[in-house]
Amino acid sequence: MKLRSQLILAFLVLAVLPLAGIVGYTYVSSARAFRAAVEAESLEVTRQISVGLLRTRDDVQGYMRRLGTMLPFDDPQYADPEALVEFLWSTMGDGADFVDGLELVPAVTLERESGGAPGRNPDGPGPRGLRGIEGRRVFWSRRGGPERLPTGGRPGERPMVERGEVENDEADLEWARRARDWTARVFGGPVSTPVHRDGDVVAHLEAAIRPENLMRDVLRRIPRSGGAVPFALDAEGEIFTSEPEELDLLGEVHCAGDEPLLEALAAGHEDLCQGMSEWVVATQAAAGGELIYGIVRPIGPSLAEMRNASLRNLGVGVGILSLSLLAVAPLSNRLTRRLSHLTRQVDRLARGDAAARARLGGRDEVGKLGEAFNRMARDQEKSRRQLLEQERSRRQQEVDRRLLEAENERQTSELEEARTFQLSLLPAGIPEHPDLEIAVFLRTASEVGGDYYDFSRLRPDGLLTIAVGDATGHGARAGTMVTVVKSLLSSADMGHFRSVSGTASPAPAAPGAPALLDLADFLSHATATIRSMNLGRRAMALVLARYRDGALDLASAGMPPVLVSRSPAGEVEEIMTSGVPLGTLANASYENRRVRLEPGDAALLMSDGLPEMLGEDGEPIGYAAVAERWREVGQRPAGEAVAEFERWVEELSPQGVPADDVTFVVIRRRPPE
Repeated sequence: MKLRSQLILAFLVLAVLPLAGIVGYTYVSSARAFRAAVEAESLEVTRQISVGLLRTRDDVQGYMRRLGTMLPFDDPQYADPEALVEFLWSTMGDGADFVDGLELVPAVTLERESGGAPGRNPDGPGPRGLRGIEGRRVFWSRRGGPERLPTGGRPGERPMVERGEVENDEADLEWARRARDWTARVFGGPVSTPVHRDGDVVAHLEAAIRPENLMRDVLRRIPRSGGAVPFALDAEGEIFTSEPEELDLLGEVHCAGDEPLLEALAAGHEDLCQGMSEWVVATQAAAGGELIYGIVRPIGPSLAEMRNASLRNLGVGVGILSLSLLAVAPLSNRLTRRLSHLTRQVDRLARGDAAARARLGGRDEVGKLGEAFNRMARDQEKSRRQLLEQERSRRQQEVDRRLLEAENERQTSELEEARTFQLSLLPAGIPEHPDLEIAVFLRTASEVGGDYYDFSRLRPDGLLTIAVGDATGHGARAGTMVTVVKSLLSSADMGHFRSVSGTASPAPAAPGAPALLDLADFLSHATATIRSMNLGRRAMALVLARYRDGALDLASAGMPPVLVSRSPAGEVEEIMTSGVPLGTLANASYENRRVRLEPGDAALLMSDGLPEMLGEDGEPIGYAAVAERWREVGQRPAGEAVAEFERWVEELSPQGVPADDVTFVVIRRRPPE
């Protein structure tokens, strides 16, 4: 299916389905709301029926109370029963339409004013009006014939005894009982009022209600919105409506299971009449009496009208959407045409045509998509050029790497040769001196270090010269300076050197022996020679120590002080001599110092690598810490002292390689055995 057809179909689906859903939901929700409103209104109407009936009862009760105070006991004009009945019902006023009969129930047996026996009429046999009825039950009715009585009867006076025995007709008693039952069903109890005579209550007057008139009057006053039919149902299943045709209408209504409404209500099956599709039935039991009030309202026509309105709305909506297709079709054609052009350009780019570009125009999403495609094509071309450039660069880097590897191999070889050469400059071993213990330690920071130590040949008289040096920096340049100094020391033979300045040796030589090396003069000669070699800023610190017969001669060119540990307490003596490193000044002068080494005394000669190592706090440990550690280990054998310092260097070098070259030489005069 083409994109254009898909767009049109999507438009119809996404428009019609939501429209149908909205219309359907609107109808269902409206129908529910309408039914709920009708049910609520119907319940309110049933309450109005109950209120109307109670008001009618109050009205009848009021008429009865007025009648109870107006009975003409001694008026001779009401001696005729028909005149008395006419008086009674005329006095009831509007309530006379709802009363079918009146019954007088004596409260006590009264004696005649003359003191005769009760129940006797002085004017002759039989009751005459209200005279002579003391102590007797009397019933009056307006009904004119048997057709209006439940069990037959006749108009006029109905005298009865208290136990229900009648003097005339047992049907009268049954009629009165039925009338009282009707009253109880409607009002939940009798409608009566006390009868007063001369200030005393002599009887109670009870009304027999005419229910069909009463309910017709009450139901006629109920509003009938939407074709509602109010009704009342008594305990025996008799239905009361305001009009006979309404009763016929109720007979046509059927509940669930096709059970007639009237039969379902009479049987107490009100639940079967709930939720009917065409009717709403609301019922409510009376607060007093045995009646059930109800409203039956047809809602089928209203729901049908709502359905028709919903269908009309749906049809109108579909029609409007159909008209919208006239605008959707051109838009979809334009969109698909531009997308087809973009698709062709994508195919060109995929086949390797770097010149493929989309010419769509517009600021909508398709236009922006075309711009994005053009950017991608440009970026792809740029990336292709960058890849070519990177490939050329990679190849050049590969060539440079190989050249660098070759250069590194060459430099490594040269460094190894320089390292081998520098190691060759160091003594092959430590001299065995009969009077001294000697131990050394050297660790460089690179392949070719700048630190240096050396020994002269041991003479038969025990003279031994020791040199410890530290060239500036480390690496090949420092190794060059070490080579120069080594050559100078070798030419002087470390022990035989005639003073350049003509200064006499500090100790006289034996007869016939060559003059001893003057240490200070040698340093002056060495610095002048190095300056004359034009080695640039290369320099080297150097300390010379010469031992013979317990005397230690010292001369220093910029080296740290010599630390002497005195036996047996281990007190440290610092021997400091002035002088600048070799090669810094052409005419530098130096001085000689002599110290005495007693048996057990030891001297520590070192470069500045150890004092300048960093401690745990990140600061150099300093000369004071070195002197303190020398005080602790200086009285040990030379080898043990050097081993302790070596462990210390390992602790201060976490990576195993110190930041600078470290060298120290320990000479200890052997203690007496």
